Amino acid sequence: MIPENKKSLLVNFLLQVMFVGILLGLFRTAVPALSESIFNVPKNSFIFLSTFVIAFGLIKGVSNYYAGIFADKYDRKSVLLAGWVVALPVPFIIYFATSWYYIIAATFIIGINQGLTWSVTQISSVDITNKENRGFVVGLNEFSGYFGVAIGGILISYMTSLFPIKLALFIFSIIFILIALLYCLILIEDTKKYANISHNTDPKNIFLYVTWKNKKLFAYSQAGHIEKFIDTCIWIFFPIYLYSYDVTLLNISYIVGVYAFTWGVLQIFSGLYSDYIGRNLLIVLGMLICAITLPLCMLSLNISWWLTCSFFLGLGMALLYPSISSAVNDNCDDNWRASAIGIYRFWRDTGYATGALFIGIISSLYNIETAFIFVSVSMILSTLILILTLKKYG
Repeated sequence: MIPENKKSLLVNFLLQVMFVGILLGLFRTAVPALSESIFNVPKNSFIFLSTFVIAFGLIKGVSNYYAGIFADKYDRKSVLLAGWVVALPVPFIIYFATSWYYIIAATFIIGINQGLTWSVTQISSVDITNKENRGFVVGLNEFSGYFGVAIGGILISYMTSLFPIKLALFIFSIIFILIALLYCLILIEDTKKYANISHNTDPKNIFLYVTWKNKKLFAYSQAGHIEKFIDTCIWIFFPIYLYSYDVTLLNISYIVGVYAFTWGVLQIFSGLYSDYIGRNLLIVLGMLICAITLPLCMLSLNISWWLTCSFFLGLGMALLYPSISSAVNDNCDDNWRASAIGIYRFWRDTGYATGALFIGIISSLYNIETAFIFVSVSMILSTLILILTLKKYG
């Protein structure tokens, strides 16, 4: 599965992506819920509030693309290190923030950090893995990242009860950025030399090839784009919706944490399972579970109900998420795999921007409940496109 002498490399990359997730947990839990009370966002300004996720999605998508290009052109470690260096101003921007525009700027930088670091940890993990076991390793990578998101959300919620809120955000973010940066500098080894680089001719326009010409890669890319609508709901609108009904920040962190923890842990098993039964069935099942569960959340404000729904949303994401990434890996040659993964992740993560824009508009014109239904319908339509495309070209 993974050569014995490379297992320590894999552990290092899993720890790196966990640090990435921990930092992201700050932005997924505390920042949306505190948008009105701390960062002066007017109540029910859903489109304005969505701007920080739109900024995140757009810049992370572009950063994913260039992470893949630079990882192929240069090496993996340099891109990873650059991702952590870029994040250094974030704690100071948050601490001195006097308006939501500061948070948009910080999120813009975090998008660059996430795009460069997470992409490279996954590319590097695949570099050192046999082709038939890539699903398992992608699942481990995603597990570690989203386990970090869950832990980060709970830690920052606890820290805000011990320190003034901005000080807690500052301490939390600076500590983990510095730990990750030093860890990368001292312990991470570049893995490009382990990739099975061949001298096959690359597609002339690899962006167009992944986006449209290769219909299987197109099908996976559009599914990755739309499934981010679910994550956008949970990132922005779960905290706002629940906080407006006087649910405590700690309970919100548990609800979001159950989703992230379930998503993270089960990806180990779904990634491994996809190596044996194939990717497509798990993708379709995951998409449908998420589409069905999201509208059901609104049936009750009982915390146990929301925890249950969060579990099923996490289950759906666990089935589809590593399976799509692994399917993209399956359909690439190693000499342009990093670039293709970067392009897929570009389309996947710009789904944050598209989702935040549409959900924000619908929530402003109607209400959050209607926006949740819109997301559910979008997931069903995307699943149909995936099934029909793979049936014709798969």
